[in-house]
Amino acid sequence: MRVVRSSLDVRTAPSRALERLRTLLDGGLLRAGPLFFFVACAVTYYGQLNRKQTGDIVGTIYTALAIVQKHTIWLDGYFRDIQAHAGEHPYMLTTSAGGHVVSATPSASSLLAVPVVALLVLMGKSGADWGTWMEASLLTAALTAAAATAVLFTALTRLTTRRRAALVAGTFAWGTLQWGTNGQALWQHGGSTLALSVALLALIDRRLLLAGIAVSAMVAFRPSTPVIVLFLLPLVGRRLRDWGRFGAGILPFALALATYNTVAFGSPLHQGYGTNRVVSALEPSWPTVAQGFSALLVSPGRGLFVYSPVLLFAVFGAIRGRRVPLYRWSAVAAAAYVVVAGNDNHWWGGECFGPRRLADLLPLAAVLLVPAVDAIAGTRWLRLYLVLLAWSVFVQLLGASAWPASIWFDGNPDFTRFSIWWHVTDNELVAKLQTVHLGVRMTTMAAILAGSLLLGYLTSSLTTTFRDLRRPARKPPQE
Repeated sequence: MRVVRSSLDVRTAPSRALERLRTLLDGGLLRAGPLFFFVACAVTYYGQLNRKQTGDIVGTIYTALAIVQKHTIWLDGYFRDIQAHAGEHPYMLTTSAGGHVVSATPSASSLLAVPVVALLVLMGKSGADWGTWMEASLLTAALTAAAATAVLFTALTRLTTRRRAALVAGTFAWGTLQWGTNGQALWQHGGSTLALSVALLALIDRRLLLAGIAVSAMVAFRPSTPVIVLFLLPLVGRRLRDWGRFGAGILPFALALATYNTVAFGSPLHQGYGTNRVVSALEPSWPTVAQGFSALLVSPGRGLFVYSPVLLFAVFGAIRGRRVPLYRWSAVAAAAYVVVAGNDNHWWGGECFGPRRLADLLPLAAVLLVPAVDAIAGTRWLRLYLVLLAWSVFVQLLGASAWPASIWFDGNPDFTRFSIWWHVTDNELVAKLQTVHLGVRMTTMAAILAGSLLLGYLTSSLTTTFRDLRRPARKPPQE
């Protein structure tokens, strides 16, 4: 006779290591909450040793600085400082319809950085202090990604038990590119992932005004995400009243984005990347899609299931939960987005860690893990889940410790050659494993991760204790 000790137990005579893990899951994960994930993730992401900021974020962070210091979106006053560090012709900047210097990358993410930038400006930091603003970018990215994880955990608790929600949220936080990409730099993906997490929570709770605000914000953050919105629309429902609330939520961000594009680029439908680039992503070129789709999922150099093989269980979850509208449409939206991401001549995403272009769909993948975890809880399959999770966390830890693998990127200048991404022994991960002092770096990063988890746990526990102390004592029953 089999005895199931908990909802996440394994079958018959677990090993000592698995027994300890079960104890951790039963104890620690049960007490995990949104505050735990926010604190632990923020410290982990900001504390990573990979502090190199991509050139894509320069226009974003300097737009935030221009808003705070000069109350404008124009970057004319910062152009020479940017040139000094990014080259004479910075690709992340362009010229507005009126001849001003403006960010070529979507600037919605600049709003996320405004509080951090404002604080640093109050501390006396100057616009010429390049290092400060690169750190501001990393800090903003860490806080944004941490907030997305906390929101997603809250959404997951609506779908399954608290223990399982914590396991899935932990998988999302430390076993995917939520750590290695969204938490590392102020790419567009961080804001997009936060907005999608809010949208999923709002759709589950039937707060459709908030859902509309969130999906329109997601598109403002990341112009390639309308396909996700399209396939989540069936979750709004059929009632006209629901569509009215959802549509009302869309309007504020839609109007703000149209106004920004008109002021900056002369038309509400134009943006820094160029309208054709966004439109072409929605018009599949099937030879390109076939290459991008396969490589983004399974290639040794860029495969999502290589960097985070635990997400294979999301595929199982999509099959298992296909009769539930939330899971069915999340799966369709995720699959459609892989097609969009693969339908680009630069589907690999430039010099970045892993399949960056798929980072936006990670909240959908996390939701799809729920029916999978519900199905394998208390079975031997949980062992496989934990093994794949261990590899996924190891890869993200490797990225946080040893990226960038500049030697590998510099040695492969022609990334348009499809075969580059399929080398088993010559790829980004192998190059990282050859990093000088890798053992010291990974040990340091592992200690930071452990400290982050402990800090998150203590913060969450102290907050819970304080809240309990503030509650009025119950009156004893009358005799």
